[in-house]
Amino acid sequence: MREFRAGLAATIARVTKGAPAFVGAHRKPEVVIMSVEQYEALVRSAHRRAAVAEALASVRAEGLEPSPDALELLEKIAAGQLDEDEGIERLRARYRQ
Repeated sequence: MREFRAGLAATIARVTKGAPAFVGAHRKPEVVIMSVEQYEALVRSAHRRAAVAEALASVRAEGLEPSPDALELLEKIAAGQLDEDEGIERLRARYRQ
């Protein structure tokens, strides 16, 4: 901790540039310091993954299994590569054909 306090300004500068900092006693990491942007991205990711898992559980509870295409779209939504509205529109477009 003493090393951390001594280098706080440098640590904050490093964290704001995107590199997390690990802090602990006896060179054993106990906590991670990250930028607010990184933290918010992790929270958004966790919420997306939870929403996808809940949607899959709901569909499967009805005795259904999503198609491979639907599973691929859900994974893209969970990964943040696609937003929910765009994923829904893509699925609807596939079934309109």
